[in-house]
Order: sequence, then C-alpha cells, then structure tokens
Amino acid sequence: MFSYSDLRDIQKKEMESSAIVKLPEDFYSAISDLLAKKNSEAVAYKSLLAIQEYENIKKIVMAIAAKREEKIVLMAVRGEREGAGLTAEEKEMLKELSAIIKKSRGIVQSVWSSEEPAPSDALRVRITKDVSQYRGLDNSVYGPFRQGEEKLLPNAEAEWLLKAGMAETL
Repeated sequence: MFSYSDLRDIQKKEMESSAIVKLPEDFYSAISDLLAKKNSEAVAYKSLLAIQEYENIKKIVMAIAAKREEKIVLMAVRGEREGAGLTAEEKEMLKELSAIIKKSRGIVQSVWSSEEPAPSDALRVRITKDVSQYRGLDNSVYGPFRQGEEKLLPNAEAEWLLKAGMAETL
C-alpha cells in the first residue's frame, strides 16, 4: 500500500527524470484500493481533512499518469518495444501505440515507394545562385531554384547549370 508521501516522491521523480520511473506492475490497482479506502474514510468520518487528502491523492496520481503517458508516447515514437518499470496497463498502451505508429509509418512509406524512381542519367547538384524558371533541352520546365537547394536533375540540365556557375556537384 502506498502512502501520500510515497506518491509525492514518485511524482517528484517522474517530473524530474526524462526516463520512466520504475513502478510495480500492480501500481494502478494498488492506487485504486488506496483511493477506495480514503474515500470510505472521508465519507465515514465526514472529515474535511480526509476529503482533502483523498482529493490530493487523486491529483497526484493523475499528474503521475499524465507524465508517464507522455513518456510512453515518446517511447512508441522512438520505436521502443519494451519498457522497464511499466505497469501492466502501460505495457499494453505502449504495444498499441507502437502498432498504430508502425501502421502510420507504413502508409507514409508507401507514398515514397510509389514515387517514380530517379532517372539513371540524373545528377545531384547544389544550387549556388538563384535560378529563374526555365524550359530545358527536353522541353520540361525547371526551377525556380534558390541558392543552397539540393536538386536531382537530368545530366543535361545539371551540366548546363554547372557550366554556368549556378550549381556545384554533390
């Protein structure tokens, strides 16, 4: 059973650390029992102090849970599949979030893979001077390009920009 002081210590550690604080797997069920006990005491004794303690414990637990949720989301984004010190409920949350992120990343990846492959006669260049839009030798429109941009262009266009001093090879 956790005390008010134990919960404040956990809250402080959770807020100060970027790593998730190790908690027992049954943390939330133990907290549920503690809150039920404090609630029944508050009702039975009709004590303002007992009611305040009950409300304060709820606020502390909600703050701990919110901070842990943030950390679990970051773990899922980073691709971590295991989390030392997570409760059973949090392990399930990490698993489900990871699956959602994996699915979403797969959708985004499919966008890239459906893109036309780069032509084999292409050259990657860095633009060294601003270039207005122009029609190339293949009758395609190129540009406008801004200084510092990196572009993959057909060899003929890249060579023309290189000779004109408007680009450099990468």
